[in-house]
Amino acid sequence: MGRAIGPDAGFTLIELLIAVAVMAVLAVGASLTALGGAREDSDLARFRAQFDTARMLAITGQQSRGLTISSRGMQPAEHGAEGWSPAGRELRWRGRVALSVPQTARMGGTGTPDLVFLANGQTTPFRLGFSDGGRVVSCRSDGWTGLTCDGD
Repeated sequence: MGRAIGPDAGFTLIELLIAVAVMAVLAVGASLTALGGAREDSDLARFRAQFDTARMLAITGQQSRGLTISSRGMQPAEHGAEGWSPAGRELRWRGRVALSVPQTARMGGTGTPDLVFLANGQTTPFRLGFSDGGRVVSCRSDGWTGLTCDGD
């Protein structure tokens, strides 16, 4: 009789689109950083790329992601069975950076990244300022509507 048809092999269109989108975000971040310019602008571009990537990975992978922000740099993190762990190397800031997160919005306990990205699209509300000398640019999020940066 007839032969049983097996499951399809390969990638779906949505998987390919997500891969292309992630690559585009990383390419834009890398090219803006390579162009030089003001330190706060390159830090902002790198942060924006990391924010967009972490949020997209959390939503598409249905797994919480995070970014640990310090005065030295930022480091991606992922949440697994053992809790939070680093998911890449620390990216160093070129200028000064100041993070402000409302105390009531801090998620989790020890080891939880400063910014948490949930699978439903929600993030930790925050304001992040980038400065070098007298100029200050900033990015902020209310936790639901994504990222808004100066000049948007």
